[in-house]
Amino acid sequence: MMPFPQHERGAVGYHICMAQSAPEQGPPVPSRTEDNITCPHRVLVVSADMGGGHNATAGALEEAVRRRWPGSELQRLDTLDVMGPGIGPLFRRIYVGNVERTPWLYEFFYSSLWRHRWFARSSKRFVGAWCGRRLVGHIDRFDPDLILSTYPLGSAGLAWLRAHRGLGVPAGCWISDFAPHPFWVYRELDCNFVMDPAAVRVALAAEPEATIAVSPLPVLDRFHPAGREEARAALAPSTDSLVVLLSCGSYAFGDTDAIVQAVCSAADNVTVLAVCGRNEEARSRLGRLGMPRERLVTFGWTDDMPAMVRAADLVLTNAGGATALEALATGTPVFSADPIAAHGAANADLMSVAGLGEICSDLDRLQALVATAAADRTTLGPLRRRITDQADRRPLEDTFDVLVRNAAAADVVGRSWPMRPSDSFFAQVDTESAVQEVGGVLEIDRRPDGTQLHADRLCEVLQPRMAGLPTARRVLVRRPLGWRLVDNIDVRDHVEEVELPGDCSPQDLWERVSELWAEPLPEGRPGWKMMLVGSPSLRHSLFVVKLHHCHGDGISALGLLDRLLDTEAADPLRERRALPGHPGPRLRPGRLATGLVSLAARGTAPRHPLNHPRRPGRPNLVGASLRWSEVRRVAKALDTRPHELLIGLVAEALDTLLGDAELLRPGQPLRAMVPVAVRPPRLDRIFGNWTGSVAVDLPTGPMSAAARVTLVRDEVRRRVERGEPEAAATVMWVAGRLPDPVHRWFARTVYGRRFFNTIVSYMPAARGRRWLVDAPVRTTTPVLPLADGVPLTVGIIVADQVVGLGLLLDDTLPFSYDDVQTAVTEAFTALGGRTLTMAGDLHG
Repeated sequence: MMPFPQHERGAVGYHICMAQSAPEQGPPVPSRTEDNITCPHRVLVVSADMGGGHNATAGALEEAVRRRWPGSELQRLDTLDVMGPGIGPLFRRIYVGNVERTPWLYEFFYSSLWRHRWFARSSKRFVGAWCGRRLVGHIDRFDPDLILSTYPLGSAGLAWLRAHRGLGVPAGCWISDFAPHPFWVYRELDCNFVMDPAAVRVALAAEPEATIAVSPLPVLDRFHPAGREEARAALAPSTDSLVVLLSCGSYAFGDTDAIVQAVCSAADNVTVLAVCGRNEEARSRLGRLGMPRERLVTFGWTDDMPAMVRAADLVLTNAGGATALEALATGTPVFSADPIAAHGAANADLMSVAGLGEICSDLDRLQALVATAAADRTTLGPLRRRITDQADRRPLEDTFDVLVRNAAAADVVGRSWPMRPSDSFFAQVDTESAVQEVGGVLEIDRRPDGTQLHADRLCEVLQPRMAGLPTARRVLVRRPLGWRLVDNIDVRDHVEEVELPGDCSPQDLWERVSELWAEPLPEGRPGWKMMLVGSPSLRHSLFVVKLHHCHGDGISALGLLDRLLDTEAADPLRERRALPGHPGPRLRPGRLATGLVSLAARGTAPRHPLNHPRRPGRPNLVGASLRWSEVRRVAKALDTRPHELLIGLVAEALDTLLGDAELLRPGQPLRAMVPVAVRPPRLDRIFGNWTGSVAVDLPTGPMSAAARVTLVRDEVRRRVERGEPEAAATVMWVAGRLPDPVHRWFARTVYGRRFFNTIVSYMPAARGRRWLVDAPVRTTTPVLPLADGVPLTVGIIVADQVVGLGLLLDDTLPFSYDDVQTAVTEAFTALGGRTLTMAGDLHG
């Protein structure tokens, strides 16, 4: 590949190394080299609906992303919408008003940006802070690993985030105007892409310390020279005419009536195709000219611009933005007719200097040039040849590699990006004796050929899937608390394979998995690990994933896990509906206040024999499973919802276990912290912690299992209806805004035995069948971390018609694997449920 024209603080000739495309048999495992560029799969495009040019450039970049990395996830943000309600319409009115009625004021602002550096910098800083602070939430939610901007105000926000928040992903801007100006160019961004080598010096004059590179024209693939005659035959009333395309952007600025009359009066063999965009008034005015179709054809907003540009002998524009770039991409000469103030005139001047266009500063010159071209079309030949000779034929997607390279050279990816408050909470409560690591255990069958899945094949398949996940490349930074994004990961560094002897039992597999939870994730590297545990004597193996709680809550962890699995062809990933009775993300009036009062009234948890300061040691992990159809049947019979029934089932099982171990006080409830999603829980690949919680007192002591479930049902509904989940989430968010020492003290005070005795979490997962590589997944079991003085947690997942229960136990608790299995089975039987062993038909 040819090197990009690169200008970085005076350095020229920056060469790039292109990532190789994947062969047809599937993507290879990347080599461990610094030159290997990880493929981003989540790309955020920052644009704006200000005319059509910014979104046109955004569309071209999105098209290039799909070519470069098929299957990528793309999200486009409108900067003006991000900046606040009503900002978009207001700014559009100001822009249109300035251009049409007060061009001198627009020119004054534009000139001031060039004349007074202090004015440019203060304006950019003000807009950057305004926009940047509002971009943070969108970036956190989408979690991109590449950000592309096509709008200067959005670029200002990204530059502010890079300077003040340590934005740790590659971010660049595409200057779709031919002539850059100070509001377009930012030294904080990894690259500012201009449209022509002639624009490089202009961009460096606007921001001397910026990194500048020349980009291939950012236009859609449909803009190309081929098919010119076919387009002309379809659109031009007369194939013998000189076809002039008049396009002045989506607002159709300027005196289009006078321009059309001047062009048509230049010669009898001229046809004008006038595109008026969204300006219906301009189109009506042109219609009132009464010209025949052979001379004038008007259009409103159209998606057929590629064919129109190809059909034209020349393009008239007055702004020099996207329309000019599209014309250059098709090899069509561009005339700038009566350019609009400020950037329009600058674009026309620079295109003329570059030899790519002609300036028609008045209608007389426009008329003369059109008359000459109509009399002899070969006069357009030199201009057309210059456009063709200077055309940049490199793929637009090559610019992404330049962006990533520049970010790596500046150690951008190594910078720390602050955590969201609700994520940092779990870093603050992290202790040596209660490491906050969540995860899941999949029980998988043998492969279709009867063999077990092994780590080499697993890594080969998971490498490209994990490499595209920013979450998988995050490194937890303790001081200051935040994330650092590494450029590359190798799944082989994070996967451990364990093969137990041939005489082992399923319990032995679980005991080996328990040892993984006794080994904290290493610092200074991406915070996740996988383990594959099997034995030649067993049909089933266990696949384990664990990651730090800062990465996300249970819903987010399920989304991450689901990205590693394969589904049935007819079973696309569907968004899950909110839990029954879940209020959704919008608060009703007064609900937050009611929730805060309810939380405050709860006070501390009952002092319980179960709770004690935990000593570091190996916890015990036990899994159990139930058939989902049976759970639903029993829930219906007891007039409860499935999640209420399962929490009640846990209460019944714990009453048996703790009672037998003499860890209960007669009649004293066991307070459980139950996480509740404060957004509709969806398997939508949004990461992070988005949950609140309710404190539910699980009844203990002699009573029927059905009565215990009824009490749990009423308690859960009462707490949710009072708004406790939203209140708890709000408290976590506010606490995250406190100074770091205060936040740590608060988090460790409220997250432990003083306020709850145990944790019970229910999560619905994807219901369709799943495969790990080609090994069927039978059950999914969640693992929740222990907390300070809380030696027992319970996670519940519903996945593929199977309910998986995972109990993580302090090694000081006297419960064996069989004890837990028996307690769960007996509790469900007491509720009228039919239990099955793992050999039974769990999917029936």
